[in-house]
Formats: sequence, C-alpha cells, structure tokens
Amino acid sequence: MKWLHQILFLLLLASAAASCKKFLNVEPADRTGSNSFWKTREDVEAAVINCYGFLFQKFNDFNSPVIPAVGDMRCGGINGSVASGQLGQGFYTLSQNDLSNTTNLGVPERYHLNDIDDWGPYFESIANCNITLSEIEKMKTLSDAEKKQYIAEVKFVRAFTYFYICRLYGDVPFYTQPYDKTPRPRTSFITIFNTLIAELDAVKDDLPWTAANPSDLGVRACRASVYTLVAHMNMWLAGFDKANQEKYWKDAAEKCVAVKNSGAFELLPIEETKRIFKGKTKESIFEFELNRNYGNTSLYVNLGQWMTHSPIVDYGANSDLYFVRPLMERIYPPGLPDKRKDTWFYLPYSNNQTFMFLKQINVADPTGYWSFEDNLMVFRYADVLLLGAEALANLGSNNTEAISMLNTVRTRAGAPLFTAGSEDLKDAIFWERQKELIGEGHRWYDFVRTGRVMDPNQIITYLTQDQFDRGAWTWPIDAKARQNNPEIVLNLYWVR
Repeated sequence: MKWLHQILFLLLLASAAASCKKFLNVEPADRTGSNSFWKTREDVEAAVINCYGFLFQKFNDFNSPVIPAVGDMRCGGINGSVASGQLGQGFYTLSQNDLSNTTNLGVPERYHLNDIDDWGPYFESIANCNITLSEIEKMKTLSDAEKKQYIAEVKFVRAFTYFYICRLYGDVPFYTQPYDKTPRPRTSFITIFNTLIAELDAVKDDLPWTAANPSDLGVRACRASVYTLVAHMNMWLAGFDKANQEKYWKDAAEKCVAVKNSGAFELLPIEETKRIFKGKTKESIFEFELNRNYGNTSLYVNLGQWMTHSPIVDYGANSDLYFVRPLMERIYPPGLPDKRKDTWFYLPYSNNQTFMFLKQINVADPTGYWSFEDNLMVFRYADVLLLGAEALANLGSNNTEAISMLNTVRTRAGAPLFTAGSEDLKDAIFWERQKELIGEGHRWYDFVRTGRVMDPNQIITYLTQDQFDRGAWTWPIDAKARQNNPEIVLNLYWVR
C-alpha cells in the first residue's frame, strides 16, 4: 500500500477526534494513543506516516492557499479582476498586508484566508509527534537503527512545524512532552529554534542523505532535509539575534555545503519544470505529495490555480490574477536572458490578465478546479545552494564558494554568470532567490529575515521600522487561543 494511502486512511480514523479543536486538548490522531496499537514495526510505520499526514492536512485544510498566501501574495504586486470584486477581495487585502481587515480578508469565504490565524491544528500536529516519539522510545520490536531513524523523522516533522509557525506567528508556546496540556505562555522563537537545532544535530546522522526507495524521495525526511531545515532556522535566527549572527551563518553555510558535497542532489533542466514540481526527483529535498491516482488532489493550494487560463485550464480565457509589471521587471529585468522567465511565464510584462504563471501546471483535469497535482514543494536543491551562498557571502570568508553556488543556479537558468565587481554579491544572491523561488512560499520570509521588508525600493508592500518592531511581519492569532490558554498574549499589532 502506498504510504499516502495510509495517510488518508489514518486521517479518516482521526475524523471523530478532529472535531475537538481546543488548544492542545487533542485526542491522538488515530489509534496511536492506545496501548494495544504499539506492537509491531507496521504500527510504528503507520504512526510516523500519520505525523506527516497531520501536518499536510493543515496545509491542504479547506483547500486554503496557506503556503503561497503567507509566503508570496503578502509581498504585494498582484492584481486582476479579483482585486476589487467578490472573487478575490481577500487576495488584494492580503497583498496590502491589511490583515486586521477580516471582513475583506474573508472574501470569498471558500479561500479560508481568515482561518490562517488558527494555530490550533499545528499544535495538534505537534501533540501527535510528541505522543509518537514517546511510544517509539518504548518499542521492543524495533532494531536500534530502526528506532533511531523513526525518531529522527518525527523530530524533523515536529521541528519543521515549529519552524513554520514561528515564522508565521512569532513566539509560540513550546511543547515537547506527550499529553502535556499545561497552559504555557509563548516562548521566544530564538529559544525554540536554538533548542530544536541542538535536537536535530543530535539525530541528523541517523537518516540517510536521501531515500533509497524512489517512491519516498522528498516525501520522507532524510539527512538533507534535516540539514536544510537547520540551515533555514539559522538564517532566520541571524536576522533577529544579531549578536550571534556569525555563529548562525557559519552553521547554515556548513549544512548547505554538506548537502551539496553529498552528491545526492542535482538541478534538473528548467525545461523539465513539470517533472520538478510533480516531485520525487533528485532536486527534491522535502515536499508534500499530491497525486490524483491516490485520490489526493488539491484546490487553491498553489498560484497556478489563479494565474493560468486556456489552454492550460478550461475555465476562462484570462487569468484571475497576475504579477504586476513593476514586480516582474524588478525580479526579471527585461533584456537579460533567463530561461525561468521564458519557461515559467507567459507574457510576463503584460500587466493584465493575459499573463500566466506556468511553474505549477501539472493539471490532471483541465475542465475542473480540482485539477492541480503539483507537489507542495517545501525545500529543493536550488534553495539550498542559494541559502548556502547567502550564508557564505555574509561571513565573507569564502566568496569563491558562494559565487560557485550562485552560478550553479544561474547556469541552469541560462542567466548571466556572476563576476566579482559586476554586482554586489549579497544583493545578487538575494534577488536570485526571488527569481528562483517565486511561488514557492519563501519570498516574504526572505524579506523579513534580511530586513529588506522595510525598504520600499525592494518590496512593494513594505513595513516601516515602527510597524516591524510592533510585529506587523507576523500573522494575527485567533482570539480563541486565549480562551483555551489564558497565558497567551495575542499579536497586539493586529488587535483592533
């Protein structure tokens, strides 16, 4: 049985418990809370897979565009017929960073943008990981190697969940023990990330660099996904804990270079974009699988849903949304060769609805909205190369390696190679990430952690220093979090 089949089966078992949404007052996702469950290796395998499934369910919950909404749309620079109409007022409101305007943010209701403020499901996922870790430790039927590998996988999922919600909400309560329902105040994300980095460093070598089974490529944690997550946490920490920046940059650089030197990953030709985003390639490091053959497709989870038209899909002669020309010119300057511009976009500078974004167009059924089955890409090799280049450039100790990593990405893109003195290296790497990762949910976070979010010359929806300091870079937290945990203080910038 394919492991995604198992996810769907286990999530069905969870349906009765899923109605309980109280903060950390969560029944286990399935039978994993029962002593009768933990008997065989197959039980452990099912429970570990369910840890991935619980997190995937949140990203695919209600078919809400969580990843592109918070990672790309929030940067601004989107427009279309939906901008002022009923179809997509929420997207326009989001692109203005007007997140306290819940009336407009909630239009149309089916996109569930207002539900992103509910952090409860993430903590359900964390609670499920904590239970699973506790039970695996007790298992007698696993070899030491099997136990270590499963524990490392679940610790990755738990750490990634914290990484995601800390970038989204800022400080959060920190839970690592099973069945812990103690109301806790929010812990500094700097403390959380440093704790998780130490935890992952202790287990990173218990996983192979990449999956031996081709069907598990990218969709199960491996050593490279652990290294990549640690590198990302370090780069986020460097943006907020400036007194320790060099330590964070050094660790991030070492992790990214180690992934590169493993020889397990490669960049596929840009012409194979559809295969890259269908997933499970040597470019993939971590992703969530969507496959219609397994009854697992999505609506509204990637930008292709709104930024394509015929002949890609049959529901209109124009795209609902497009990236505005000033944004496209900033990221992909006209006149400079770049295969990404040519392959990923149709009429990139049109500034109207003839525009298409063609990065995510694995369409199973062009006649229906439930048609996109591009995997939800979280980390891929190009991201690692550019993150490592950024860390090295910030250290200034090995610009040769930084330039090599940058130029590896540019070579694949058919873009002009970087030469010292022609560009500022740090700027070149930052904007290469904007070119390479557009639509994958990284852009807002890159602007925030580097402080560029406060520069109106670099981002369309910018923040002032005062807004940033008061938490305008975070997402609002639903007030019901306080009802279930009186220790919680909301993100006050968004409380009106």
